[in-house]
Amino acid sequence: MTCCCTYKCEQGRDCPVRKREIETVNRAYIERETVTDPNPYEDVFGTFKALVIVLAVWIAVTLLSYVLWGKL
Repeated sequence: MTCCCTYKCEQGRDCPVRKREIETVNRAYIERETVTDPNPYEDVFGTFKALVIVLAVWIAVTLLSYVLWGKL
């Protein structure tokens, strides 16, 4: 049991338990900033490419249905 458990800490800023908790918080704060976001333009280009593919398939199916409808 440490002095921090009894809420009678007399060490102040030099308390090892307090230093350990602050170090954990500081490390988590620093590591949060090191995570890099992916390039947002990669998502835009991927979405645009998917849109072009969907439109191409839709146009092909539409033209095919007009051709088949005309022959029936």
